[in-house]
Amino acid sequence: MLVEISAPWCPTCRAQKAVLAELLVDPKFADLVHLDVDFDSRKDVVRALGARSQSTLIVYSGGAEVGRVVGEVRPGVIAALVNAAY
Repeated sequence: MLVEISAPWCPTCRAQKAVLAELLVDPKFADLVHLDVDFDSRKDVVRALGARSQSTLIVYSGGAEVGRVVGEVRPGVIAALVNAAY
């Protein structure tokens, strides 16, 4: 599972979305659950996930968190994070 904590006004979030859009079309990720959590309107979820800011990407595998990045837009780093789900 990939949880993306983003805000529509955030330029870093837009850059992350562009990277994820290219990455997640790969058939390898067909079964990946991708949840987009709005940073501004879902403060309860943001707090529960322990996120401190928008542009946070969290990956889970088998119910456990296996990776997290904040403010990262480099495609290779995001790809490595998403691959950690497998």
